[in-house]
Amino acid sequence: MDYRIDPKGKVFTSHVTKRSITVILSIENTIVQGNVYLMADNRLKDELNDGEQFIAVTDAQIYQPGSESPMYESSAIIVNKEKIAWIFPKEATAPPEDALT
Repeated sequence: MDYRIDPKGKVFTSHVTKRSITVILSIENTIVQGNVYLMADNRLKDELNDGEQFIAVTDAQIYQPGSESPMYESSAIIVNKEKIAWIFPKEATAPPEDALT
């Protein structure tokens, strides 16, 4: 494997490891569900604050608020981060069982 190690011990490789998380986000008058790829040690917040203007969302489904079926589906969309009103990981959508009692 091709790699180098800097004086502080950080390992640099030509292969970038990312992990996928499913997110739900709001852009203007639409809701988008899809996958965002994060660097191995990054949180979703870190990815949103990385200085890039756009973020890729793959396997995207685009809904009107309150609609059960998507109005569009795409293998990938590029979203301007400034247009995102809110975003969260999909696994956070269900409250814990004990929170309801």
